[in-house]
Amino acid sequence: MQQGSVVVESVVIVPVAMVVVLLAVQACLWAHAATLVQGAATAGEQAASAIGGSPAKGEQEAATVLTATGSAVVQNPSVQAQSLPGGEVEVQVSGSTEAIIPWLRLTVSATRVGLSQEFRESG
Repeated sequence: MQQGSVVVESVVIVPVAMVVVLLAVQACLWAHAATLVQGAATAGEQAASAIGGSPAKGEQEAATVLTATGSAVVQNPSVQAQSLPGGEVEVQVSGSTEAIIPWLRLTVSATRVGLSQEFRESG
């Protein structure tokens, strides 16, 4: 009777343990993708707010950084940049993580806002 109960316990415990491991791997992929998206948004904001920068330059820089660092992890990336009132520039980067578990697609996004740097005459 003992040998039969071990088999039944294994049938229940092994799949549950595998799902827990896969969820942990998925969470790590989400954290990694979130870090890459934040880095791309920061690079885009810096390019857009630098002297001579523009929202188009920020959008291009964010897309370049995201392609170079996260093309395998961040799926369906989207980059948008725009000028805001008061001389601010906003860069938004979003996407979803690669799915280890087929039905679990987690989204990641980051928004960075910075002041446009420019020379102003004093006085």
